[in-house]
Amino acid sequence: MRVLVILLLVCGLYGAYQWRQDRSPSIEVAASSNGFVPVEMPGGVGRNSVLVLAPRNCPSEQAQRTEALVQAFARQGIPVVLGDSFSFDAADPTPEQIAGMDRAVEVFKRGAPAVFVNGMAMSNPTAAQTIAEYRATRSGRSIN
Repeated sequence: MRVLVILLLVCGLYGAYQWRQDRSPSIEVAASSNGFVPVEMPGGVGRNSVLVLAPRNCPSEQAQRTEALVQAFARQGIPVVLGDSFSFDAADPTPEQIAGMDRAVEVFKRGAPAVFVNGMAMSNPTAAQTIAEYRATRSGRSIN
């Protein structure tokens, strides 16, 4: 009897673990050569512009990295939208859009600055990575 109870407990725990894994959003998808992953773009961000999300008016290291990124993009003539939050405009999202939204949230959770460019995103990229991704996705060579 005791063995049966232990066996049922182990099976139940394994089932709960599998269920949790299936429900957890995963950012593990094919990344571009620059390290960016495909996401659903937040609402209000135009094509061929870069959205940089980070804390505003904060003297932290994250804010300093964000400012350096924004300056690098400005020197290259890349349009930048700076923000500290985002939302999605999707009335009836498809499963693919929902997965893309989940990946976008995961990128945002990994830390600032979170950078979104033409359907791709990455947490704390370098300016070179972002500029390369911007150029690759702008020219239509999307790496999804």
